[in-house]
Amino acid sequence: MGYIAANAEDNTTGLRLLIGDTSPLVAAGLAAMLTARGHVVVANVGNGADAAAAIAGGDIDVALLDLGLSDPTPMAIMGSMRGRRAVRVVVMAQDGEHAGLVDAIEAGVDGIVLKSQGPATLDMCLATVAAGGPWHDRRALAAAFERRRSAGAALQLTRRERDVARLVATGQRNRIIAGALGISEGTVKMHLHNVYAKMGVESRTQLAMDARVKALD
Repeated sequence: MGYIAANAEDNTTGLRLLIGDTSPLVAAGLAAMLTARGHVVVANVGNGADAAAAIAGGDIDVALLDLGLSDPTPMAIMGSMRGRRAVRVVVMAQDGEHAGLVDAIEAGVDGIVLKSQGPATLDMCLATVAAGGPWHDRRALAAAFERRRSAGAALQLTRRERDVARLVATGQRNRIIAGALGISEGTVKMHLHNVYAKMGVESRTQLAMDARVKALD
C-alpha cells in the first residue's frame, strides 16, 4: 500500500494527543494503545463540539479525529483553526468513507489513517505529521477522488434512467420494471447499462447499495 508521506525521524514519543471518536470503545482502545507507546492523551472526546473546545484550549500536538464527528465536523474544525495551525490534525476514517476524505483533504488535514490499518501505520503517521509532513494513504485518496468525480454522474441520468435506477434499488426485476414504466425489458436493460456506466457500478447489488440512488428525486 502506498502513502504520500514526508521523511521524518521517529521522535514522537511523548506527543500530547487529542482523541475524538464517535465510538467510546474505539476511543478507549486507541487511548490505551497510544499511552502504552509513551504518548499523553490530553483529552478523549466523543463529539465535534468537545473536540473543538479541546483544540482551542491548546496544549495539544496532534488531534486524531474520527471523520464521523459532527457539530462541528473535522472539516469545520479545520476551518476554525485557520491562522493558528500549531495543532496537527489526523483524520481517522472507515473504509468506504470516500466523499468525506476529499472534503478532509480540501480542508487541509495533515494526515489520513484508515481504521482498518494497523498500529504501525498510525505510528508512522504520527511521526510524519509531528515533523511537519503529510501522511495520506494513496489508494484511499485515489478512491475518494474517483468517487467525487463519479458523484456528479448521478445528476446526469435521464429521467427514465433515474426511474429504472430507483426501481432496481428496491429489488425489482427487469420484467416488473418494464411493466411499471410501460416499456420493454430490452429498453430497461439499455437504461440500466447506461446507469452502470454513468455511476461507475458493475451490478444491481452495487447500484442498490449506492447512496446516490437514494438521493435521486
